[in-house]
This record gives sequence, C-alpha cells and structure tokens, in this order.
Amino acid sequence: MKVFFLFCTAFLMTGCSLVLTDDNEAMDVAARWAEAYFNYDFHKAEQYVTPESERWLRFAASNTTEHDLQLVQEDGEAIVDVDDFFTEANDTLRIVQLRVRNFVSATLPADSAHRVDEAMFNITTVLRDGKWKVRMEGLPQSEKQSRD
Repeated sequence: MKVFFLFCTAFLMTGCSLVLTDDNEAMDVAARWAEAYFNYDFHKAEQYVTPESERWLRFAASNTTEHDLQLVQEDGEAIVDVDDFFTEANDTLRIVQLRVRNFVSATLPADSAHRVDEAMFNITTVLRDGKWKVRMEGLPQSEKQSRD
C-alpha cells in the first residue's frame, strides 16, 4: 500500500510540474514578445508569434512613424510585467495578462502618438510544435477596466 501511495504522489507531482513549466514558458514568451513589440522592435517580436500573426506585425511596422520612434527613444523603454494567466479550454492555449508601463501608443493620425503610463493587455499564447507562440488576432488593445 505504501508503494502505491508513493507512486501516486510522485505521479501527481510530476504532472503538476509539467503544467507549471508550460505556464511559465507561455508567460515568458508573452512577456518577451511584449517587450519587443511595445519597444517597436517588430523584427524581434516576430520570433515569438505564430506564422499567421506576422501580418499584424507588418501592419504595425508599416504604420510606425518617425514621430513614434522619436517618442520611444526620448522616454525610454516600455516595462512589461506578467500579472496573471488563464488556461483556456485545453493544454495548448493560455491567456497571459500583462501590465505594460511607459509605452508609446501609436494612433491615427500619426502625429497623435503619445506616452501611456500603464495599461493591461490579455495576450493569447498557443503551443505549436512544442513551442509557445503569441497568436495575434489584431493589434493589442488595452483591456478596459470595469467601474464596478
């Protein structure tokens, strides 16, 4: 009976550590992507996204102006912190909640870009070929805070 109990305990601990490893990797990829993206390093951000997401990075890059880049250089780098994560429906999808501070929000018209003190973003990560990748379904949008 002791052997069975020890076996079950070891099995459960191993299973939990695999899930935690996946969670940590998903959060790490989301944070690295956000650091590159919000500091306008779209080439670096590309290594963290799914192939179908690359078009959104190209779109963001094509709408980046000299004014945007100047603001980034003047005010320093954006700061990214992982706030939380959520497992969605299966083992291959995580929603990572990020707090991004001190970043330039590019808007249209181009000369209206401005520095944002802090915003929250929910970033979708998916497991593809054993690697976590950010799946962009559009440009990141700040999550609106409820007044409730």
